[in-house]
Amino acid sequence: MSKFNNQVVLITGASAGIGAALAQEFASQGANLVLLARRKERLTAIATAIDPTGNKVLTIPCDVTKDGELEQAVALAHSKFTKIDIAIANAGLSVKGNLEDLSLADYRLQWEINVFGVLRTIYATLNDLKQTQGSLVVISSVKSYLSLEGDSAYSSSKFALRALCESLSKELAPYGISVTHVCPGYVATEIRRVDNQGIFHSDWQDHVSPKLLMSPEETAQQIVQGIERRQREQVLTYYGKLVVLLKRYLPWLLSWLISQMKIKEKHKKG
Repeated sequence: MSKFNNQVVLITGASAGIGAALAQEFASQGANLVLLARRKERLTAIATAIDPTGNKVLTIPCDVTKDGELEQAVALAHSKFTKIDIAIANAGLSVKGNLEDLSLADYRLQWEINVFGVLRTIYATLNDLKQTQGSLVVISSVKSYLSLEGDSAYSSSKFALRALCESLSKELAPYGISVTHVCPGYVATEIRRVDNQGIFHSDWQDHVSPKLLMSPEETAQQIVQGIERRQREQVLTYYGKLVVLLKRYLPWLLSWLISQMKIKEKHKKG
């Protein structure tokens, strides 16, 4: 029997990509799910595919940038499942562009979702995690170690999450709470077809080579394994592991390679 059988897993940003794949993976291991996202129809479709009876899945439309919405979601979760064992802060946005092409509003939106949305998730679920000695999981990025040209907004938000997780892993340890900072590389999701205002464009093409993309399903499987092991940090993809290794021990070499290969983030259309 899986360790996660009948545990309650709350996932933000669960309507697509890594969040939806995590929902499927945890469901396959017998977990009960609380799925949060802004897109109600997508959440409903995912929940129906996982459990048509609705007994093991609760969907709640929720915007992580809105004060109070996560607390309301947790209250609804209590009414169905009474507790939360695992909280996964997955909702995110990727704002691209050089400093001079962005405004304070762009940076503010980036941080409101990627950083303050995570903090809202933590504050809303913290009492539950203390009681269950559960797991806090923050879906970050390899960009928490590396910031490319045109990527200051996104990478700075992920650098902040790495610092947050490092602090919280120590602060929350006395309560028996594990904190896992997850650093995926490029995953085959919609994120690169969402503009800087959070609007999805079905006609945009993903500029990342398929050779570098990890599937959401494989990503979710590896993340769940990391949660089961209560890892402090989990870096995914072979090149992600190489980037982190070079950044830690040979940062000058990583900088030189990036300059020689002229690697930078492409600006988004629109």
